[in-house]
Amino acid sequence: MLRSALARETAKFRLRRGFALLLGVLSLASCREPASRDTRRESPGAAPDQPVAARPTQEPARAPIDVVPEYRLRIDPATHSVEARLEIDLPAPDSIHLLFRGEWDGYPGLESRLRRLEAWGPSGALPVAMGAGQLGPAHHIVEATHAERVTVAFTTVLTPPQESHFYHRASQLDADGGHLLGADLLPRVWVGAPRHGPQRARLWFSGMPGSWRVATIERRAGTGYETEDIMDAVFVVGRLRTHRQSLGPRSLTTAIHGRWPVPDERVVNAVNQIAGALHRIASDGWAGGDHLLGAGRVPPRIPGLSTGGQVIGKSAIVYVGGSGPGELEFQRWMYTTAHELLHWYIPTAFRFRGTQPSWFAEGFTDYVALKTLLVGELIAPQNFLDEIAARLTRYRESPLYGERSIAEAQADFWEDDVYRYIYDGGAAAAFLLDLGFQDRGGSLERALKEARRGTHVSQESLTAALGTVPENEWIQDWLTNGANPDWDERLERYRLVWRNGRLVSLDGWATDVLSSIRP
Repeated sequence: MLRSALARETAKFRLRRGFALLLGVLSLASCREPASRDTRRESPGAAPDQPVAARPTQEPARAPIDVVPEYRLRIDPATHSVEARLEIDLPAPDSIHLLFRGEWDGYPGLESRLRRLEAWGPSGALPVAMGAGQLGPAHHIVEATHAERVTVAFTTVLTPPQESHFYHRASQLDADGGHLLGADLLPRVWVGAPRHGPQRARLWFSGMPGSWRVATIERRAGTGYETEDIMDAVFVVGRLRTHRQSLGPRSLTTAIHGRWPVPDERVVNAVNQIAGALHRIASDGWAGGDHLLGAGRVPPRIPGLSTGGQVIGKSAIVYVGGSGPGELEFQRWMYTTAHELLHWYIPTAFRFRGTQPSWFAEGFTDYVALKTLLVGELIAPQNFLDEIAARLTRYRESPLYGERSIAEAQADFWEDDVYRYIYDGGAAAAFLLDLGFQDRGGSLERALKEARRGTHVSQESLTAALGTVPENEWIQDWLTNGANPDWDERLERYRLVWRNGRLVSLDGWATDVLSSIRP
C-alpha cells in the first residue's frame, strides 16, 4: 500500500552519493542536521573525481578575495522561470568564476535550463567565457577590468524533462508553487579562482503573485534573507498553507502547496504524528532549532504515480502525485515524509568512524518510518505487515541472497540490484531485531540510543549494540559472513506466518505489539 517508487529511491540514493563525492571537489562545510551527519556534496557541474585547482599560471599565489554575492530573484510562475541578478562589489580587477549545477546524477541536462548569461559594470559590458572553467561545461568566467560593482544576469527555466522522475532533486516552479535549492538554482561564485569553503550570500525575491509567500529557515535581513552557505539554502514558494509545531528545543514548519487529494488537516495531522514520534525516538539525536518541510504536488507532466523526497540541512522536500487514487497518493506521501524526516536522526545522529553502512542509513530508516506510521495509527497493523512482507520477499528473491553479505555488497551499492538488496535487507533485519528486543522488554529505538552514546560509532560497535540479547546474536554472522537466520522460524516465534505471500498474525496482531515509541 505504501510501495516506494524505484525512481524516487534511486534518486535519493544517488543524491547522497553526490553529497559524499563533494569532499574531493569543494569540501563544503557540513550543515545537514545535526552536525554529525555527513553532508558533503558533489559540486554542480564538476566531475566527481575532479579536484579544484587554481588557474594554470606561474604567478605567486594571491590571498583569496572574499565577496558576499547578492542575488535578486524575480519569480515568474507563468513561464516557470527565474530571472536572476547577481551583484558583486569587486575591490580590484579580476576574474569572476560562476559554477552552476550542470549535471546531477540521475537528472541529466540541467545545464539546458540556463537560457542566457551576461555581465556588466559602470564601465560597460564585460566579456563572459561560457564553459571556459576547469570544472566542466557549467563553469563560466566573467573578466572584469575595473574595480567596480559587477552585475551578472541570467534566466533559468524550471520545468522537469518529460522523461525524468527526479523532479524533486532540482528546483521546480509550477503554477501553484515550487521549491528553490541554492545548491541547484544559484551558482557558486569566486573571485580569482575556485576554492574550498562555504559561501555566504544575500537574497531578495520579487515578481511573485500577490498570494504567494516564501517559507525558509534562512535568516531574515530586512526585506531579504542572509545565508551562511548558499549550497544549503532551501526556499519553498507559492500559495502556501503553513503550520508550525513546537517539539521541545526545536520547531517544524510545514509549508503545503498545490491541489491535494485530501484536506490539509490530514496532512498536518500526519506531520504532527510523525514529527512527534521522531521527537520521542531521537531525543537529543535530533538537534534543536527551526526545521522546514515543503509538501508539494508532482508537476502535471510527470507520468504515473510518483513520489520523491530529500533532506538538505534542516529542510526537507517531499512531493507526491500522479495517476493513483487520492488515498493511495496520500499514504505514499506519508511514508516518504516519515522516511525523510527520520534522516534527521537515522543516520544523522550517529558519528561513524569510516564509511557509514547503507544497510543502516537507509534500511533501518525504512523500517522505523513504517513503525512510526503504525504507532501513530496512520496505517493499520496489517498494512504494516504487508510492507514488511514485501521487503523481506524482495530481499530473499534477490540473486545476491545467500551469495554476498550485506556488508560485502555495499562496495557495489550504486548498482540497481545491489542497492535494493541492501535497502530491503536492512529493513527486514531491523524488524527482526526489534522483535527480539521486544521479547526482552526493550526496543530497537532504545538500543540505538545506547549505540550512539559514544563519541564515534563504528559498524562493529553498532553491531555489538544490536546483538546484546540472545535473540539477536545472528546479526554478526549476517553482516560479516552473509549467513541468514531462518526467517520463517524466527517470525513464527512471534506468531507471524506466511499466507498467500502475506505476513499474517495468528493471534490478532495488535498495534501495541511494537508500540515502544512512547511519550
